[in-house]
Amino acid sequence: MKIPPKYTITSEMLKYLAKIEATREYLKSLSVPLIINQKIQRVSLLKSSLFSAKIEGNPLSIDDLKDSSEKTKKVEVENILKSINFISKLEARRTDITTIKTLHKMTMENICYPIGRFRQEISAIFNQAGVAVYVCPPPSQIIDLISQLLKYVNSDDEKFPLIKAFIAHLVFEKVHPFLDGNGRVGRLLIYLVCKLNNYVFYPNISFEEYLNEKKNDYYYFLDIGFKKPQEYLLFMLKAFYNQAEKLKKEVEKEINNKNIINLPPRQEEILQIIKDHKIISFDFLKRRFLEIPPRTLRYDLKKICDKKLVIKIGQTRGSYYKII
Repeated sequence: MKIPPKYTITSEMLKYLAKIEATREYLKSLSVPLIINQKIQRVSLLKSSLFSAKIEGNPLSIDDLKDSSEKTKKVEVENILKSINFISKLEARRTDITTIKTLHKMTMENICYPIGRFRQEISAIFNQAGVAVYVCPPPSQIIDLISQLLKYVNSDDEKFPLIKAFIAHLVFEKVHPFLDGNGRVGRLLIYLVCKLNNYVFYPNISFEEYLNEKKNDYYYFLDIGFKKPQEYLLFMLKAFYNQAEKLKKEVEKEINNKNIINLPPRQEEILQIIKDHKIISFDFLKRRFLEIPPRTLRYDLKKICDKKLVIKIGQTRGSYYKII
């Protein structure tokens, strides 16, 4: 296995790279209120986590995350979200095997065992019919192959961070270093490489949504990636550009919609709870936010009432709150 595979940056790939960069610069130039940026960022990160899990067969939707009793499925999404947040806080400009293993630990915690350890047995990738379509490198080669991958990631050989990130993802999936969780960790590697190269979008681009919608195509281009890397790279660039444009429209809509009232995260969650239940008591709300002091919750409720989104009924401890 040659790492990285030999690839060429075509004129069509350059076109998409230019479009993506133009969108990135445009988003940076907008005077977006902080509270709107934070709101879109929360939703985008959640979508990235949710759809990365969906690619692996997790059936949950955003609404399911609040009320679903399927704890393992919820943990899968929450773990990916924690991992993305972990990457976003990294300040280093290089990475190593320890970081890769840490991402696996975080992503697969309470889901599979062992976590954070490279596989010690032969593995293969199977199609839906149960036929092995790819036999992964033997365990004895994993450390050397991942070291070669990290040498590429840490080098300046590729000037386009997105190209480097997508090639790193391709190589990682071919090495398949863990028994389980390679898809999730491999997609996190795209975020990691972009962060190492200071190439970030704010708000985040949830391009996993596109990969989930085009799952068969995604798997196809991963499959042929080493033989036809230009085709794989072009597919990934199109996916990223598609979601970048979608993000741009979402940001513009939020900015231009004067009727939208933006609230801080906890107040927004409180408002949604009241909408869901029509009418609630303060004690009910207190049980939903056990770690928040009652004084803080009363302040949040007052702010929501001040914006005329909720009305308070009664003045004593037995008062209720309902949507106006």
